[in-house]
Amino acid sequence: MSSSVSIMTEIKSEYIFNKPKSICKNLSEWEKSILLLNKTDFAKSYKEHIQAEINSYGLSLRLAKLSDIDAVYDFILSCFSQEYIEDVSKYDLFRFIEYGHGLIIEDAQQVILGCLFEVGYEKRWKISYSIRLGIDERLKGKGFGKLLTIYSCILAMERGSEVKVGLISYDNLVSLHIHVNQAGWLIDKFYDNLESLGLSFEFSLPLTPESLLRNRIDQEKVRIYIEEHIAGVDYILIDCVDIETIKLTYNDCKFRIAAVIRQDENRGKPLFLALPVAILYSKK
Repeated sequence: MSSSVSIMTEIKSEYIFNKPKSICKNLSEWEKSILLLNKTDFAKSYKEHIQAEINSYGLSLRLAKLSDIDAVYDFILSCFSQEYIEDVSKYDLFRFIEYGHGLIIEDAQQVILGCLFEVGYEKRWKISYSIRLGIDERLKGKGFGKLLTIYSCILAMERGSEVKVGLISYDNLVSLHIHVNQAGWLIDKFYDNLESLGLSFEFSLPLTPESLLRNRIDQEKVRIYIEEHIAGVDYILIDCVDIETIKLTYNDCKFRIAAVIRQDENRGKPLFLALPVAILYSKK
C-alpha cells in the first residue's frame, strides 16, 4: 500500500461525512420507519425492498457464482470500451467473487443484464471497494445502477466494513450521477496521474443506515442552496470539463464535490457542486 493510499484510508477510518440536509432528499415514510430498526433488520428490510423493485420488472437479483465468470466477462466486454476492460481478467472476476462479492441482474432466461463487483475487504481499515458497475443499454435510465450500488453497500455493511470506496473516470457523468446524487457518495480525491486509468475520481460513502439514506441529492434544493449562499465561500460551481479547476480544488483540500447538477440541453454540460470540507466532515 502506497503512503498516499495509507493516509487516505487512515483518514476514512476516523472521519465520517454528512452532506447538509439543505441539499438532500427528504426521507419517505418507509425510509423513516427502517431507520428505527437495528442494523441487522435495517439491512434485511432494505435488501428485500430492492429485490422486490427489481422483481417488478420481471428480473431477479442474485449473488454471482464462480460458474458465472465466462458469461459475466462477456457482459462486461459489451458494456465497456476496450481501454477500460484491459485491466479486468477472468482471474480478477474469480477473486472478486471468491473474496468479495458479485451482484447479477438477470431475466427469466438467465441472460445477464446488470452486474457490480466487490473487490474485497480491507480488514485493517474496514474499507470495501466497488468495481465494474455495468447495466445493459435496455435497462439504462430505470435506476438499476443505483439499486445495485446500494445493495452492494448493504452487503459490505453487514460484513463489517465501515466505508465503501470506488474509482471512476472523471467524465463518466452517468455513473457520477448514480453514485453522488442518487446513492449519496462524496468525491474525496482527484487523480490526474493514473496512467492506465486516466483522469479519475475517488469517492466514498460511510456504511451506516443514516448515511445510506440521508446523503442523496435533491436537485431543486441544490438550486435554492446556490441562490441563498455565497459562491466561493459556501460553495464552488465547477464545469464538469474544467480539469484545471478540479485539480486546483482538490490540491487546495478545502472543498469536496458533493453533487452533480444536471443541466438541460439549453444550459450546457453538468456542473459539480463542491462544498467546504468543514461542513462535510466531523470526528467520529
